[in-house]
Amino acid sequence: METENDERSTVEVFLEYVNLLWRWTWLLVIIAVVAGVCAYYISQRQTPIYESSTLVLVSGAEGSQLDSYSSVILGQQLTSTYSLTMVTGPMVKAVSDKLGYPVSAGSITVNAISNTNLIHVTVTNTEPQRAADIANTLVNVFAAQLQSDQTSRYADSKANLETEIASINAQIDANNTTLATLLQEEKEAEAASNTNGSSANQNQSVKVTPTATGTNISSLLTQITQIQTNLAQYQQSSAYLNQSYESIRLAEAQSSSSIIQEDPAVANKSPIQPQPVRSALLSAIVGLLLGAGIIFLIEFLDDTIRDPQEITRKWGVPILGLIAHYSSAQNPIIASNQPRSPVSESYRSLRTNLQFAGVETPLHTLLVTSASPEDGKTSVVTNLATVLAQNDRNVVVIDGDLRRPRIHKVFQLSNHIGLTDYFLHTQDKLNGVIKKTNIKGLSVITSGGLPPNPSELLNSEKMFEAVHILAAQFNMVLIDTPPLLAVTDALVLSPRVDGVILVIDPNKTKRAAVRHAIEQLRQVKANLIGIVLNNIRVKRSQYYYYQRGYYYGKEYGRGSNNADLLTEVLDEKESTEPAEPQKE
Repeated sequence: METENDERSTVEVFLEYVNLLWRWTWLLVIIAVVAGVCAYYISQRQTPIYESSTLVLVSGAEGSQLDSYSSVILGQQLTSTYSLTMVTGPMVKAVSDKLGYPVSAGSITVNAISNTNLIHVTVTNTEPQRAADIANTLVNVFAAQLQSDQTSRYADSKANLETEIASINAQIDANNTTLATLLQEEKEAEAASNTNGSSANQNQSVKVTPTATGTNISSLLTQITQIQTNLAQYQQSSAYLNQSYESIRLAEAQSSSSIIQEDPAVANKSPIQPQPVRSALLSAIVGLLLGAGIIFLIEFLDDTIRDPQEITRKWGVPILGLIAHYSSAQNPIIASNQPRSPVSESYRSLRTNLQFAGVETPLHTLLVTSASPEDGKTSVVTNLATVLAQNDRNVVVIDGDLRRPRIHKVFQLSNHIGLTDYFLHTQDKLNGVIKKTNIKGLSVITSGGLPPNPSELLNSEKMFEAVHILAAQFNMVLIDTPPLLAVTDALVLSPRVDGVILVIDPNKTKRAAVRHAIEQLRQVKANLIGIVLNNIRVKRSQYYYYQRGYYYGKEYGRGSNNADLLTEVLDEKESTEPAEPQKE
C-alpha cells in the first residue's frame, strides 16, 4: 500500500525527469549526431530544386454597375475560382505545348491571397530558368484562355445580329436603288407629259393620248410610295438591331474580367532544397525528441527500482544500506577477505544503521529475506554477521532456508548435522548443532537435512524455543530464510523475531514484488526495520549520489537524525576493530 509520502511536488518530478535525461545524455548525443550526419549526407546528394514565383492581379470590368461591396466580393470569388482553374490538366498541357517540354502539375502551386484580388503562383524545377518560364507562361496562357472564354460567350449572339444587320442593310440599299430609279422615271414621265401638252396646242392635226401618260405616272407614284414604306420599315429594323448589338457589346464589356501580371517571375539561382545544414539541424532535433521519447517509454515500462528514495517515498520503509556490485561467487565473505574495500565499508554502514534502528527496542534476533530469488540475501547475511562479529559481538547465523540452503557452502562447513536435527531430537540445548567458523565471534547453524514440511517446522513452537535459546546465548541472531514471495517460510517466522530486513536487487526485483512483500510483512505485523539494496551498479547516477550521501551520513536508516553523531559512532567503532591484511 502506498503512503502519503508518494505525493511529490512539481519541482521534484521535474528534477526526476532532468536526472533521467542526464543519465542518458550519451545516448541522446549519439542519436542526434547520427541523425544530423545522415540527413546532411543524404541532402548533399539530392538534386537541387529551384523556385520562382509571380504575383497576379485579378481585375474586374471597368464598366460594372455593381456597388463597391458587391464588386469586392465578386473580385474575391473570381480570385478563388481562377486559383483553382489555373492548374487544370488542359492548362498545364497548353503550357507544355507552348514551352516545348513537359511540365508537371505537381511542380505548380497557386494560392489565392485571402481578402485580396491577388494570386501567388509558385513553380519549382530542377533548372532555375525553366521555373521562371513556366510561371510566366502559365499566366500568359491562362489570360489568353480567359479572354477567349469570355469572348465566346457572346460570339454567337453578335454573329447572328451582324448577319441580320447586314441583310437589312442590303435590303435598304436595294430599296434605295429601286426608289432612285422610280423617281427618275417619274421625272421623265412628267417631262414627257408636259411636252406632249404643248405639242397638242400647236398642232391640232396630231392625236395625243394623255390618258396613257397619266396612268404611267400614277403607277410610278404608287410604287414609289410602297418602296418608301418598305424602306422606312427596314431602317427601323436596322436601328433596332444596331441597338441590340450595342447592348450585347455593353454586357460583354461589363461582365468581362482579366488578370494582370504584377510581378513577373525571374530565375532564382539559390536552390530551396536541399539545405544540408538546416536538414541536419532539424534531424538532430527530431532525433533528440525521438530519443527522449524512447527513453521515457523505456523508463515507464521498466518496473525495477530506479531510485532508492522511491522506496521510502512510496512505502515509508527506510533504506538501511546500499551494497555495491561485486563477485560474491569468488569472494562470498568480502567483509573478512577484503575488510578495507568499499563494499566492506557498506556492510559496516549497514551495521551502524542497525544499531541506530535498535536504540529504542534492542534487536537481538533478525530475519533476513528477499522479495525474489537471487537477490543476494545470503551474501548480505554472511557479511553482516561478519562485520557484527568484528565489532566484538557474539553472533550466530541460522540457515533457515530449508529448501535451498547455502550458508554451509559459504562458510565451507559440513551440513550433516544442522537445524533439522534439532527438531528430530528432544534435547533442550542446541548441543552439536552450533558450529564455529574461522571468524572470531561468529557461529553458524546449518540447515541439516531437507525436510518435506519446512514451513511447518519454522512455524513450530520448537523453532521459537530455539530462537529464544540462541538469543540468550548470543548478542545477535541472524536467520537466513527463503524469498518471501516464493514460499511462506519467512512469513510465518517473521512475527517471532525482533526485526526483519528485506534484501532487494534493484536490477531484478520489480516494484510490484517489493510492494507485495512489504504488504505481506505488514499484514502479519512483522517489524520491518528497513531494506537493503544489493548489487548496486554505482555508475547509475541516482544510486551514486544516494550512496555518496549515504557514506557521508546524509541519508541512513530510520532513527538516525544527526549526521555528526553517525560519523562519531563510525569512527569510534572502526577504531576498535583490529587491522587485518587484505587478502586477494
